[in-house]
Amino acid sequence: MIRTTIFLPQNLHANLKHLAIERHCSMADLLREAVEQLYKDDLSDLRAAREAWSTHSKVADKAVPAREYFSKRSKKRVSG
Repeated sequence: MIRTTIFLPQNLHANLKHLAIERHCSMADLLREAVEQLYKDDLSDLRAAREAWSTHSKVADKAVPAREYFSKRSKKRVSG
């Protein structure tokens, strides 16, 4: 893991601290869970793009034009 610093309003910090105590976990655990939930779809898209890109150079015949990719992606978001 990588350590990072965030600045929270005092009331949010206090509320998170109380919630962490109630749930018997750290504030960092709460924040990680919240970020993962909030950005779940975006993180999934990034992972898929990284995976696709890593195989792109290995399998050039499977390359898809960018317009086609983004068109399929936008249709997927609308229907999904």
